[in-house]
Amino acid sequence: MRKIFVMIVSGILLSACKQTDNKSISDKQEIKKDSTKVEGSSETVKSDLGLLEQFSKNKNEVILKLKSIANKEAANALYEKYCEENNVLLGQIEEKESGVLDKFYNEEKNAKKEVKLLGDELSKHQLEYFEIGEGYVEIETLPDFYYKIFKDYVTNDYKDYLYLKSEENKTLYSADAGLVISFKELGDRIISWENFMTKYPDSKLIPSVKEEYKNYQMDYLVGQDNTPTAERATDEKYIYPENIQEFDRFVKKYPKSPTAPLISLFKESFKNEKIFDLIRTEQDKL
Repeated sequence: MRKIFVMIVSGILLSACKQTDNKSISDKQEIKKDSTKVEGSSETVKSDLGLLEQFSKNKNEVILKLKSIANKEAANALYEKYCEENNVLLGQIEEKESGVLDKFYNEEKNAKKEVKLLGDELSKHQLEYFEIGEGYVEIETLPDFYYKIFKDYVTNDYKDYLYLKSEENKTLYSADAGLVISFKELGDRIISWENFMTKYPDSKLIPSVKEEYKNYQMDYLVGQDNTPTAERATDEKYIYPENIQEFDRFVKKYPKSPTAPLISLFKESFKNEKIFDLIRTEQDKL
């Protein structure tokens, strides 16, 4: 699933994989527009195959390449290239099927039939509908699509990365300016990525992982517009009891986590209008 989490530093476009993340729907649409500019997309357009058939053909070709791949680093590079190309192709599929996607929530009989027929066809190609909120629906790969293809060929850091992503991709992260997952689940995600960065400090993936990790931390501490962690709009400002309880759970269970000091900072300074800047300053020290 599309995680339009951040662009990867040093030219790795892992966000090109269609995966769902903590970005807003408007961010998703902007990146989707940009994806049509990726060099090499013309090959997809010129194909005589249907777009869904092209998707499966590309997948099968990648699987064959992996069986004779020179080394794990080459498999990493193939994964990155394949993700980028898939983003372009999936964008084209969505554009072609936009009429059906627009009818996803339509209760009319014919509309529901069209949606079901396309859904059945998507499933044949390991694709599915994914609801992202505000009436928008995307076409995504199955959550573990990339993990299943590459897990036996890439380096351990890429394998663990793909596994973590496959688990996260099972559920939508945020929609309608609010978190969909619980704050506890978000706290667990933070720990998973802290463990990843500790285990693979020299991984090529670290720059992108760290940026996404910081976004997770910010959402965990401050929340999003429709799921804030504190009441700051009135004269009586306070952190919601359920968030205090979650912060206490986190610190007790993970006292050595780099996020623990940020929790203390937020508790002490959440009333400060510059709380976002204060948190970002501390994050930059991590």
